Amino acid sequence: MTLTELRRTVQSLEIDLDSMRNTKISLENSLREVEARYALQIEQLNGILLHLESELAQTRAEGQRQAQEYEALLNLKVKLEAEIATYRRLLEDGEDFSLSDALNSSNSIQTIQKTTTRWIVDGKVVSETNDTKVLRQ
Repeated sequence: MTLTELRRTVQSLEIDLDSMRNTKISLENSLREVEARYALQIEQLNGILLHLESELAQTRAEGQRQAQEYEALLNLKVKLEAEIATYRRLLEDGEDFSLSDALNSSNSIQTIQKTTTRWIVDGKVVSETNDTKVLRQ
């Protein structure tokens, strides 16, 4: 009777062991699926990040180009305003005048400030920005 009871206990424990092994296998499979899904999501997010970094670099370059165009237009505006002022003075005063005098009077002393900003990730330059400012005196 004790032997029979022990055999039933052994069978019950073997059934529990098989059940736990199956549960373990199932959980391991689930873990692999979750890891694969997260790896795919990380890959997708890295792709999005690279795309956004590329757009940011393009936007910075466009901003720099526009700043340079603005600076050129501003310089032209200053020269034209100086010429206009000279012509007005001539019309009002009637003095002798040379066009080279007007152009020379429009030149101003300029100081140029250049700044370079680099983004470095893992020892590699991923983005570089050059900024040039013209300061007038």
